[in-house]
Amino acid sequence: MKVKTFLYGFITGGLAAGISILLTTPNSGKVTRVKMKKNTQVALNQLQILKHNLLDLKSSALHATKEGRTQISTFLTDVKTALALWEEEVRPQQQKIQKEITQMKETIQELDEKILNYNK
Repeated sequence: MKVKTFLYGFITGGLAAGISILLTTPNSGKVTRVKMKKNTQVALNQLQILKHNLLDLKSSALHATKEGRTQISTFLTDVKTALALWEEEVRPQQQKIQKEITQMKETIQELDEKILNYNK
């Protein structure tokens, strides 16, 4: 919800309530004016509190965004480090597997040549 829309609705509602009170009040004008002043002051105080709360909310959201960026950056750094360590740990096994595959290919080639020579 947009803040302007909320405030416009709040003010419009207050005006509508004020007008309906004026039109339906059983009190004299003087008593009504005193009540209106009191209600106006209460409404202004509530608007100030609302403004303060909205500013606090904005500040908290900005802080959360900054904190989130920091946490994500830290997480990404940790992931990069973990991947680098894993790569270092896997490299010897990878080289061993490559060597075994090469040996298997050579053995298959030798067997293939023996079979071809045997059939001749």
